[in-house]
Amino acid sequence: MKFRILALMVLTYMMLTAQAYANWNSCYGNLWVTSNSTDIITEHNNRVTVYLPLKVQVSDQLLNCADEIWVEDVYYYSMVFEGPTQDKYAKLYDAQFKKIKVRNGIWKSPLNERTTQMWVRLRHYSLFPAGEYNGAIRVSIVKNNQIVEEQYFDMTYYSEPQVAITLDNNSKGKVAGSHGHYQVNLGELQSNMRFYWGVKILSNSSYDIVLDSEFNGLRHETNTGALINYSVSFDNVKMSSSEQIYRSYNFYPGVKNKWYGFEFILGNVELMPAGYYRDNLSLTVYPR
Repeated sequence: MKFRILALMVLTYMMLTAQAYANWNSCYGNLWVTSNSTDIITEHNNRVTVYLPLKVQVSDQLLNCADEIWVEDVYYYSMVFEGPTQDKYAKLYDAQFKKIKVRNGIWKSPLNERTTQMWVRLRHYSLFPAGEYNGAIRVSIVKNNQIVEEQYFDMTYYSEPQVAITLDNNSKGKVAGSHGHYQVNLGELQSNMRFYWGVKILSNSSYDIVLDSEFNGLRHETNTGALINYSVSFDNVKMSSSEQIYRSYNFYPGVKNKWYGFEFILGNVELMPAGYYRDNLSLTVYPR
């Protein structure tokens, strides 16, 4: 009699285990992970912040049975993007740009909707050095701390070559303008008069510089035949207003903020017609 009771209990346990497995095995469906580069958000404050979109979509079957989304790096304990000069450590944010908590290298978010928007944040103290930043993550759909569906996903951020030109602090009082457009008022023109100013060029890649004059000198506002020559010294290279300077600057991938000085020397103004003279001196930077 005891043997029969024991056998009945074992049989009942096996039936319960099989039923639990059947319920567990019924949690299935489709998972899609995408990242649209056109939705990338870039912010320029004291540092550069980039938000890469990470969209997780599930079918109705998964939504109805699973309860969490897990995100983790494939190769590292933290979320790492390998870049051209250094690795960048990323953080994961929700749709409202609130930080998602990470435990034991796993970011966990509730699965409440078919589509869950997340953001992967990358930061750099200045411009990101030009080039590709690559990361590899695993996105898992989880039920009761058990993975029921997963997808490996490669993420890439490409930092475009960029330059920014600003006046140096010593020039701001005597040169007007901003964002690369500046005006120098020489006042009353005198032969051989000199004027000095400087700019800073911030770049995340190597670049070329071309310096030239639109009118080949200071041209009279109404009497276009009246032209006053001048010369400019730039980065220890001197040119006449009728010439052009071409300079190439190469450096290892990274970010440089370099100062360049100008020295303006006016030519002979004796017997030149009275009036206003002007020229457009262009400093063009081509990142590469």
